[in-house]
Amino acid sequence: MKACIGKPPVPGKVTVLRDGDAIVIEIPINLRHRRGRKEVVLPPGIASVPESVEKEASPTPFALALARAFRWQKMIESGQAKSNSDLARKLKLDQSYIARTIRLTSLAPDVVEAILDGQEPEGLSLEALRRDLPLSWDEQRNMLAE
Repeated sequence: MKACIGKPPVPGKVTVLRDGDAIVIEIPINLRHRRGRKEVVLPPGIASVPESVEKEASPTPFALALARAFRWQKMIESGQAKSNSDLARKLKLDQSYIARTIRLTSLAPDVVEAILDGQEPEGLSLEALRRDLPLSWDEQRNMLAE
């Protein structure tokens, strides 16, 4: 037996129903086929993405590269991959790309934090950072300060 919580159901509107111990949320949708894919079409007045999610900034290429680098490094350290070449084979990526990206894990913690905060120096490119990264944290800071 379904009992409506709050107001009775209205066609075309989102409703919340109780079905015994379960709570059922009914959202009226239509499916539209586009380029071989199905697309969900919501009725007017129902947002497809919450406003709070819409306002969040998407990660920068620097942040994505750092996330990949630390994830790949962890995969090697945990034994999921034996080496950069093993990881490259598993991920179907170029070994030199893996090696250059993993080098980002040797960035100074304050440099990583600045990059994640979007405060990387103007003109700094990800490719340059992957290619010419000094191991000394002081040298990194000096390079990025220029």
